[in-house]
Formats: sequence, structure tokens, C-alpha cells
Amino acid sequence: MKRMTSDAVSPVVGVMLMLVVTIIIAAVVSAFSGGLGGSQQKTPLVSITAEPVITGFSDEDTTDGSTTDYATGFTAKNGIMFENTGGDTISLNEVDIILDGGGTKYTFTSADTIPSKTCLPSGIGGFFAKVGAASGDMSISPGDRFMFYSDNHYDSSGSGWGATGGKYLMWKPSGASNGIGIQFGTKTGYMIIDRVSSKVITSGYVVFR
Repeated sequence: MKRMTSDAVSPVVGVMLMLVVTIIIAAVVSAFSGGLGGSQQKTPLVSITAEPVITGFSDEDTTDGSTTDYATGFTAKNGIMFENTGGDTISLNEVDIILDGGGTKYTFTSADTIPSKTCLPSGIGGFFAKVGAASGDMSISPGDRFMFYSDNHYDSSGSGWGATGGKYLMWKPSGASNGIGIQFGTKTGYMIIDRVSSKVITSGYVVFR
């Protein structure tokens, strides 16, 4: 007469339970790691050059640095021209530009609008604009250029300001209480920031002359 026994069942069940638990833990860890990886944003890899641009300068009253008196009909597309010389395509709607000059930093976005009184030609409504493209085209591929426009300028060289006297380019968005003025002949630092990842795409400096 055979006697039934279950002595070998417990070890088998134990091993199977350990395998199941291990598989569940591995799945949870994998899902968690994948979620972290998916939440990380890739910073665009792009090579960008910068060139200061002065197409015109007019101030008929150099005794008042707070008010620029342009010649009748005067306009100028001054600012910094950037070129994508290789790498990823970026959107001007997804970048910020930080200017650093004279001890002041100021951040500009594509949402900032040009003030109503400006030396820029009519039709330019924002500080960022793709060169040679239709209005609203904000995609910058390799070979494309875009302007970061200065909205105004002034000449205080005759105002008796001493060391602070000279020619300045100005950037001051509509409705802003402050902006930034960059003096000719000084280094002007810039950074282009990818707003999605909050990482620096490129940085450097230019000198207006």
C-alpha cells in the first residue's frame, strides 16, 4: 500500500513564487525606468554662428539719451543675425534669447512684441524673424538664418554723460518696464536656450561697431 506524500510540493511552489515575484519586480523597474527616460527632453544639437548687424543709425539730438530723434522716414534693421550652420532644426517658438551687457541680463521670447514706436520697418512685430521667409515661418533648419532685432537706439555721446556716453542699441518689449541697452564697442553676451529642456543650445558674444 502506497502512502501519499507532499514533501516535494512545497519547494517547487516556493521556487515558482520566487520566480513570479522576481518577474513582477523586473517589470515594475523596467516600466519606471522607461517612464523616466521618456520624460527627459533631448536638447537640440545645432551649430549656430552670430553676427552683429547695423544697417543704419540716426539720432539728431545727442543731448538727450532717453529720447531718440530719428531723421524723417528713417528705418533700420539692426540687431544680431544668427545662422544654423549644421545639426538639428530648431523652432524660434521654442527658444529664449538672453542678452548680457553692461552688467544687465534680459530674457526675450518669441511672444515678446515690438513697441509701437521703433526704428524698424513696419510689418516686423516680433524680435525673432527668419531671414527671407514668410511671416510665421519659425523653423530654422541648417543653412537658415534668423534675426534678433533691436527695436531702437540712441546716441548719448554729446550729452555729457562721461564714460557712459556713446551709441547704444536698445531692446525693450511692448509693456515691459525695463529692457536692455548695449553700448557700441563692448562685448555683448548671448545665450540661446531651448525652452523645452531648459538647456543652453549655444552661447557667445558679439561687439557692435
